[in-house]
Amino acid sequence: MPVYVKGYGFTKVREHWDAGLEELAVDACLKAIDMAGLSIKNIDKIIVANALGEYLNHKGHLGALIADSLGLLNKAAIRIEAAGASGAMAIHQAFIELKSSEAKNILVCGVEKMSDALPSTVYTARSMMIDRPYLTAIGATLEALEAILLRLYLDRYKAKHENIMNLAVISHSNAVNAKHAQFPKAITLETVKKSPYVADPLHLFEVTAPADGAAALILSNLSGGVEIIASDASSDKFRFFERDDILWLESVYSVAQSVYNQAKLTHSDVDFIELHDISTIMGVLELEALGLAEKGAGHELIGNGLGLLNSEKPINTFGGLKARGDPIGATGVYQVAEVAAQLYGQADRNQLDNARIGLALSVSGLGELSVINVLRKI
Repeated sequence: MPVYVKGYGFTKVREHWDAGLEELAVDACLKAIDMAGLSIKNIDKIIVANALGEYLNHKGHLGALIADSLGLLNKAAIRIEAAGASGAMAIHQAFIELKSSEAKNILVCGVEKMSDALPSTVYTARSMMIDRPYLTAIGATLEALEAILLRLYLDRYKAKHENIMNLAVISHSNAVNAKHAQFPKAITLETVKKSPYVADPLHLFEVTAPADGAAALILSNLSGGVEIIASDASSDKFRFFERDDILWLESVYSVAQSVYNQAKLTHSDVDFIELHDISTIMGVLELEALGLAEKGAGHELIGNGLGLLNSEKPINTFGGLKARGDPIGATGVYQVAEVAAQLYGQADRNQLDNARIGLALSVSGLGELSVINVLRKI
């Protein structure tokens, strides 16, 4: 049974001092419901994605909380947490249920509120997404681990760091006209190079910043709209240092092969991609695992400008995690909403010409879990 995106909605990604977690979620949900032309009573279930709410906002049980805030009563309401892949996993769960259950319309909402906490608290919260006893206890932040990957990549493949940095430049370029982006401003390669290190050799402008935001989708098995033609998830060894090759994202490769098989396509059939560019090096590694480049060659594609809106394969068409922003639990929902906007022809000045198939990749941590959703214009 096909699954369609009937509506989507999102808030601007920024520091929302005037709204709480529930208010952000309700705002995005009502926009999605309105676009779908439905009412609350038409919703059979709500799935809420959130990664850090219990630690940062002291709020749990978000499925029931947000359902009540919406006036959605007597329906199933659950919360899903899968670190950076939380939003994409919520979509995947809804996809499975719509194919196999009696539900007709499922509301998926991703929300995160990070600005209320001190930076030290945010870092502590994010450390829960990796192996805290083995890594955080010795001071290894997520950025420090990504810096290790970057250093190894540069040394092993004799890669140019400037090529990898260019992914941040591309994402910011694509975000300039994105009204909901956290940083809708172009940057230069020199700006990235002059930004301070967060962990040598990884620069500040190569990673994401804390953000608030919410995004929502109405997914339905009633015909019409943009179709989700493939959705799957795959995991890898949780401790990245136990993998055979820490520069190979097996979870991305595995789930990519699965969705390509489901949708009966290859990476060359995909018109544009939303990467999980939590850092520039992770974005490059993801491109390689998706099959767009051989191992060690992804940086060359980015260095040559692949990813710009007018390039052969646009990437992060509204700025990706780097420039649109990364409200962690909501990010995967933003990605699919942005793919849907492109395929509905509603991307305004970011609209791609003749886009028919879009792929959204969400990754938790350093590839412990990856989720891909592929959408098609019908």
